[in-house]
Amino acid sequence: MLETRAIDYVVYGVSDLERAIPFYRDVLGLPFDYVYEGWWAEFRVAPVSLALCGPPAGQAPRPGYAGGATVALAVPDVAAAVAELRRAGVPVLLEPVESPVCWTAAVADPDGNRINLHQRKDGTAG
Repeated sequence: MLETRAIDYVVYGVSDLERAIPFYRDVLGLPFDYVYEGWWAEFRVAPVSLALCGPPAGQAPRPGYAGGATVALAVPDVAAAVAELRRAGVPVLLEPVESPVCWTAAVADPDGNRINLHQRKDGTAG
């Protein structure tokens, strides 16, 4: 069984990140944290973060990522988690990738819903 530590973030796919950020920050009043490479923005809403994923990674709405939410589960080791889930026959949608602050990957549940696996480099979760 996979060791899950917490939910780190929930992500919405958005079609226009520059339009979405002011809505979430200024209209909804969420505390804005940062933008990563122009396609990922995070808002710190303890105990988890709300992330917005814009094109090219988000490209909402479209089949398979239609603007719905994706949960990110904190795991101790993304690569090990992917290997374990692959052995269990779970479809891997995104192989492990590294950013300056984390490692992430994505798998699918039996209905095809995307689940991100997430490991912060600072060791925190939630």
